[in-house]
Amino acid sequence: MQNISKKFTQWFLQPIISRRISRASEYVYHGITLHIPAGVFHPKYFFSTKYLLKQLTALPLQDQTFLELGAGNGLISISAAKHGAQVTASDISELVVKTLKQNALDNNVSIQIIKSDLFNQIPKQTFDIIAINPPYYPKQARNDLEMAWYCGVNFEYFQALFSQIKDYIVPSSIVLMVLSDGCDIAKITSIAKTNGLSFTLFHQQKIWWENEFIFRIQ
Repeated sequence: MQNISKKFTQWFLQPIISRRISRASEYVYHGITLHIPAGVFHPKYFFSTKYLLKQLTALPLQDQTFLELGAGNGLISISAAKHGAQVTASDISELVVKTLKQNALDNNVSIQIIKSDLFNQIPKQTFDIIAINPPYYPKQARNDLEMAWYCGVNFEYFQALFSQIKDYIVPSSIVLMVLSDGCDIAKITSIAKTNGLSFTLFHQQKIWWENEFIFRIQ
């Protein structure tokens, strides 16, 4: 019965949410004002951004080098900068990068913003903290914006991510990734282990019908 209720709720809400995010909008969260372009991952309608943000802002961020990989709407990056972190934000979408720059300016924070497919355009360096809210549905993205949702039929996003990230972290780095029970966590964990990385549960909670998990990658 619980699974039926969950599926019905998702079936009912998804068309409503899709219509709402098909239009550009403004969003305010804890004093941060964001312009959200049409089709871009919206923190008002999805749990993962604010859930990950809550765990990140509990960390000591002052003067820490911080990377948000695939920054999307920019809420996490802007909040981290306001907490004193030295922030780099990346995204593959030209539209998102342009919006990130404007959102950072509007919120009076200094962020290094890089257009990059994963780490491809990020100069080699190590970060104290890396935040990742990844695409995880196994389907081929048709454009840059769909890359926020789809990781490739064979999980190509995670194959590339876990092969590259080792050059950007040290043992003391804190790398947090948010996932939900709607994705194939076992498959993602397996890819991480194949690349010599550990995948440890850092925090979990249930939000409405969805179980959310934050994993630490080392």
